[in-house]
Amino acid sequence: MKKGLALLFSVVAGVLLAAPIKVACIGDSITFGYGLSDREKTSYPAQLQELLGPRYEVRNFGNSGRGIYLHTWREANRNDPRSHRGYRYQDECKEALKWKPDIVICNLGINDNGEFLTYERSHPGAWQKDYVTLLQDFKKASPKVKFYIWGKLAPLAPGQPFYRSSEPFLMQTELEAVAKKMDATLIDMQEPLRDKLLTCFPDKIHPNAEGAKIIAQTTYEALNPPKFKGDTKTTKRTGNGNWEAQVGWGIPLPAQDPVALPREISGRAETWLCAGQSNMFWPLKRCANAKEEAAATAKLNIWVWDFVPGTWTKLTPQNAGDFSAMAVSFAIRRAQATRKPIAILLVGVGGAPTEAFLSEPTMAAVDGSGKPLYPRLQKIVTNRKQIDTNEDFPCTWCAQEYRKRMKGEGGGWALNILYRNGIERVKHLPLTGILWYQGESNATTGVGPRAGKPLDSAYMEETLRAIVAELRPSRTVPFLMVGLPVMDRDWEPYRTLQKKVCDETGAIYLDTFGAGLGDKNNVHPANKIPFAEMASEAATKALRR
Repeated sequence: MKKGLALLFSVVAGVLLAAPIKVACIGDSITFGYGLSDREKTSYPAQLQELLGPRYEVRNFGNSGRGIYLHTWREANRNDPRSHRGYRYQDECKEALKWKPDIVICNLGINDNGEFLTYERSHPGAWQKDYVTLLQDFKKASPKVKFYIWGKLAPLAPGQPFYRSSEPFLMQTELEAVAKKMDATLIDMQEPLRDKLLTCFPDKIHPNAEGAKIIAQTTYEALNPPKFKGDTKTTKRTGNGNWEAQVGWGIPLPAQDPVALPREISGRAETWLCAGQSNMFWPLKRCANAKEEAAATAKLNIWVWDFVPGTWTKLTPQNAGDFSAMAVSFAIRRAQATRKPIAILLVGVGGAPTEAFLSEPTMAAVDGSGKPLYPRLQKIVTNRKQIDTNEDFPCTWCAQEYRKRMKGEGGGWALNILYRNGIERVKHLPLTGILWYQGESNATTGVGPRAGKPLDSAYMEETLRAIVAELRPSRTVPFLMVGLPVMDRDWEPYRTLQKKVCDETGAIYLDTFGAGLGDKNNVHPANKIPFAEMASEAATKALRR
């Protein structure tokens, strides 16, 4: 008994006497705590220390005005090393390196706004290279160091000079690449602060104590990620498109690992990304010929990955009715034509506009001269003020759904949410092709019985070009775009642009209207088989080329 108590005492004493885990917060004025009256207590590193407790020692190594670039200057005097923009030159960085931290939390990039686009044109890849160089310094000083970097920078408030700049969004792609190279964990500081821009950023860029508290809490959760309480093995769709209510509306699904193909078919299957809105989502059991189509799966090897609940299912006559009629019927015909296993990656939600499937860097993309590729989409994604009253969003129904989202009501969707929780998780897979069935929410000023007039043609064309660029890994991968079918709505301008974009990008336009497919009185045609047959035949031709 005495020996046991002695052993327990020694273990407890060892824990209490163990050196604390050293956390270095490196960054700019947000880390430093610029503008806070009592930054020693209210800066985010100080508040993080309170959250982490005595097992950790958090130190603030922030330096106002600094960024990533090593060879740009903060001031005019280029002979003065203190005028370098790069954090790597600063005394705070040198002190942090000497301390040899166990964890490094880095927020840098906001001060590179205004230089990123111009400097990258003359020095391509410099920002990413300099970021990696900075982190490598810490890796050399402390080989076992763990990195946490702001993969989405804290938002800039309206009135700040770089508000609505595309640069922070373009940096996201570079930050993701840095994270992969350095095995770093990305922290999203955009979403937690988005709704606080008007209350927590008195000078439009620096958070007050409340904003710093949110940053500290978000960082704490990144260091100690909560376990997802949902049972992803039993979660099912409700069948009406309202998937968000099942996972907690307003909160993206928890970060999950990229999807892998089932071992049973890996390396042998045709793999198709099937994405879109309600006509891609619509379950087989609510369509004509449902029993016959479901029965056909019995002798075929078809697997479906549905982003809700995020698991693979082998289709059987008993479960096929729960999945997308378009995707199931298409998969049946691909399996019959090829005698191969078929893997379907299903990302579909009723009513979702194209913007929900796009990443922020794609919406903010620029050409070689820095000119936006999609100026209307860029205007939407960079409006970080109040998305609920976003006058730039052209479809009135979509705008109403955003207002619901901001009020915390279910039934809608958020900008980029289907990209983050679906598309992003499967883009790395070796896709055979993409089947895209969407457009009703991007074609007219409204939806439903009062669909309204066609939207601005330039906007519609941007959404079509952007989705092809987003989903297709290369021009050699077939992209099948289902044209809007027969219906008593003013969709002809959108169909014309669908065909134009397909012709110019090498995508394949499925002319359902010309084939007489659809129902003029129903936006959801009851029979999806002719649509699937057209898509499968187009796939066969494309894959023979």
